Amino acid sequence: GTYQAIAAAHQSDAHTADATRVGKIDVVGAWTGQSSFGRISEDIDFCLKVGINRLDVIVNEHSKARAPMAFGTYTVSKIVNLCKAARDAGLEVNLMSWIMPHAEYIDGAAAQLLPLLEATGAASLQWDAEEPWTLAQDPLPYEDAAQRIAKAFAKRPCPMGVNGIGFTPTEKFGPLAAVCDYLLPQCYATSTNEARPDRIVDSCVTRWRKTFGADKPYIIGLAGYRQDGIPGYTATTAMNTVLGEVRRLGFSKVVYWSLSQIQKSDEVTAVIESIRER
Repeated sequence: GTYQAIAAAHQSDAHTADATRVGKIDVVGAWTGQSSFGRISEDIDFCLKVGINRLDVIVNEHSKARAPMAFGTYTVSKIVNLCKAARDAGLEVNLMSWIMPHAEYIDGAAAQLLPLLEATGAASLQWDAEEPWTLAQDPLPYEDAAQRIAKAFAKRPCPMGVNGIGFTPTEKFGPLAAVCDYLLPQCYATSTNEARPDRIVDSCVTRWRKTFGADKPYIIGLAGYRQDGIPGYTATTAMNTVLGEVRRLGFSKVVYWSLSQIQKSDEVTAVIESIRER
C-alpha cells in the first residue's frame, strides 16, 4: 500500500506541477479523402460548425499495397477542388499520401505530388508510413529509401511530415522520420485496441521522442471512431481524457481519424466542437 501511496502522491505532484503549463489546443484537424469529393460544401460547412480548422486531405488509397507498384493519386481536379474550397473557407490544408520504400513509387510520388502541392497551396505534405512502408516486399534498404525521398522532395514548397502507429518498427520508420520536418504519432485509444485513454498519448510520445527525436514539432493523431465501449469510459469521457493528456503534455495540434467517422457520432461531434473553446 505504501508504494501505491507514494506513487499516488508523486502523480498528484506531477499533475500540479504540470497544471501551470497545460496547453491550449488551437488546431483541430481531420483526415478526409474520397468521401468528401462528392460533398465538398457539406463537409466544409460541418468543419466550420464544429471548429475543425485543419483538413488533411488523403490523395490516394494504397493501404493494401505491399509489392512494388507505380505511384498514383485520385483524380487531381477533385483533390484540387476540395483543397481550394477548404482554403477559401479559412481551413489549413495538408496533403497526405501513402509511401512505399520502392524507387519507382518514390520517383512517381515526387513527379506527381510536387505539382499537386503547388496547385493546392498545401501547408504540408504528410506521409502515411504504415504497412505499405513497414511490410513492403523487396524494399530498398530503408536508409536508402528515406534518402531517396529527401532528395526527390528537396525542392518541396512546404514542410514534410510523417505519421505512423505508436509502436511502429524503429529500424524501418526511423530513417523516414529523420528526413521529415514534423512527426505525427497515431495515439489512438479505441474499444478494440486495448489502449488506455489516460495513458496512450504519454506512452506513444515518450517512445517516439526517445526513438525518433524530441527536437521536431509533434502533432497528435487521435481516434474519432470506436469511442463507445472502452472499459470504464463513455465516448465523451474517453475523448476528453485523451484531450486532457494532450493539453497536459503541452501539444497544441491534433488531427482526428477521420472526418466521416466523426460525422457518424453525435457524441464524438460534440466533443470535437468543445475542443478549441477550452
